[in-house]
Amino acid sequence: MKLKFNLIFLVGILISLQVPAQKKKVACVGDSITYGLGLSNPSTESYPGQMQVLLGTTSWQLGNFGDSARLLQKKGYSYWNSGQYTNALAFNPDLVVIALGTNDAYPWALDGSDANFRNDYKALIQSFQILSTKPEVSICLIAPAENSSWGLSNSYIDKVNVDIKQVAIENGVNLIDLHTAFDGHWPSWFQSDAVHPSVTGAGLIAQKVQEMLLMPKPEVSYANGKITAPDGDGYQWYKDGVAVASVDGGNLKEMTIIETGIYKVSIKLNAGNETRIVSKELNLLVLSKIDYKIKSKKVVVFPNPVCEVISVILDNQSENVRYTISDLSGKTVSSGLINNDHNAVNVSKFSAGIYMLKIGSESIKIVKR
Repeated sequence: MKLKFNLIFLVGILISLQVPAQKKKVACVGDSITYGLGLSNPSTESYPGQMQVLLGTTSWQLGNFGDSARLLQKKGYSYWNSGQYTNALAFNPDLVVIALGTNDAYPWALDGSDANFRNDYKALIQSFQILSTKPEVSICLIAPAENSSWGLSNSYIDKVNVDIKQVAIENGVNLIDLHTAFDGHWPSWFQSDAVHPSVTGAGLIAQKVQEMLLMPKPEVSYANGKITAPDGDGYQWYKDGVAVASVDGGNLKEMTIIETGIYKVSIKLNAGNETRIVSKELNLLVLSKIDYKIKSKKVVVFPNPVCEVISVILDNQSENVRYTISDLSGKTVSSGLINNDHNAVNVSKFSAGIYMLKIGSESIKIVKR
């Protein structure tokens, strides 16, 4: 009886010590479309409200930080001056979805002569990225809208969407194409103003944003001095957060790496729309050019790093010289004799890692890829 009681007591302790899983917090930043203006119940019918239902409440917490009529640009009636912007930052999100720009597409607000819009968008993205939670940011192309009495047209929206696409590519953030998503559904899935989505239209936005949030992050591979992206319809590589120029291979699926850095790639998923996802980061240590041919007083070894065969050149010595190669634990993995006529050592069967080549009193580090 006492044993049974102790077991029950122990189980009770273990249950009490269980910590609930931390919910992922998603900040939905935007204007009246995000807020759900014109819907009967914005808290449930807006796209953030509908997406909360799609994702469930066990692991996800959605915050609707939409504020009507706000510009993305810092001028005028700007989101930067909104209490919802302050609330979104205080929310400390794990993920941020920004859907702004419709109000910047009015002729009086649009300024195509400079980069104010793009610069302000970059600053907005960075204001979230510097939070302690280091949230992943996705930005959205503007959904179609047309209202002549308001002075809003799809032709101006197209101009702003070009800038938003450029912002996503230059800053290495995910891009959700909400414009193409409404092909064949505008204005039927919108309210009578042909600007604000209906419940059905908000549901489509919720679906597209959810797809991005749940999409597995692509992983890039590295071999023989090159990094390769998964299949896609377009690419943009980044080194240490900065877009790599096209002349350096920044727009290719496979790019040669010559410098140490943190690399990632933005992948356009298919030809049918502009949606892009950014891969996981890959931290690469690339030895400088001088390390590709390591010299000592008596021995030269190259290439280094090596994939298959290293060449060992002795300093004017033709006699047989014994060599040993050891792993970092000190275990000898290869040994033999070399001279100036026979100086190739095959290391193709070695596991990737660091080894020590010892010849006489000389010890040289070898990096096996």
